[in-house]
Amino acid sequence: MAVLDFLAAHPGESFTLSELARRLDLNKATAHALLNSLTAAGYLLRHPARMTYTLGPALIALGAAAQQQFEAADFAREEMRSLSDELGLECLATTAVGDDMLIVARAGAPRALGTVQPGQRLPLTPPLGSVFMAWAADDEVERWLRRAPDEDAGQYRAGLEAVRRRGYAVGLEADPRATLGRTLADLTHDAPARRLVEQLLDELGHQEYILTTVDRQGRYLVNHLVAPVFGPSGDVVLALSLYGFTGAMTGRQLERYGDRLLEATGNVTKSIHGREPA
Repeated sequence: MAVLDFLAAHPGESFTLSELARRLDLNKATAHALLNSLTAAGYLLRHPARMTYTLGPALIALGAAAQQQFEAADFAREEMRSLSDELGLECLATTAVGDDMLIVARAGAPRALGTVQPGQRLPLTPPLGSVFMAWAADDEVERWLRRAPDEDAGQYRAGLEAVRRRGYAVGLEADPRATLGRTLADLTHDAPARRLVEQLLDELGHQEYILTTVDRQGRYLVNHLVAPVFGPSGDVVLALSLYGFTGAMTGRQLERYGDRLLEATGNVTKSIHGREPA
């Protein structure tokens, strides 16, 4: 899984056995056995001269089958293109998978978090993932909060309340954000990068990152906006994020962006016969 996730997050690149073992913190003999098995099954291709590995053709059928089962992403793509064309921003679609968030689609020129790609995993760790947690069950929220220092829990709870009230999350620019963005491009199961991300997320927790109250006359440096797509049972099945804001904006401008994003996610929710929880 680590090998496939890593290569999916680095499309167009190829890696040797030694590089993969180092980047994924795997024993070299273990990595060799994994790569041989994946290559034999067609999940990887091995270049005969360079001795490097890339994703293989057997994954095409798996991806197509999975896409048929995840209709929310299909319905979201048209809305994402409309948002990107209209606002001049990048739009990402993510879904929660265990303790991670998986990027499943992208529209617009890359502006977010360095050079992330569909297939990239991001940690579902405070302050990331507030849209998924705002409507989650209490036990899931508590598990999410336990991944952050105790002294930040109150701040994150207030952030989740603000997301539920407003309908979308506002992520502000913060000092560690630029380094975080560059690091996330190499995050997927890359052991050194993951440790650095955990450190940066801890630093973000000590700054105002999830905006709780919007003053329409105030000015904000916004990194991203995120809104949920709800499934038939009222759970968050997908989140659409807008990135690429430049310069400070007023609270009134921020709300206009938020309303437009909510219109798009509402359309996707209706398309998949989802319902917003009370």
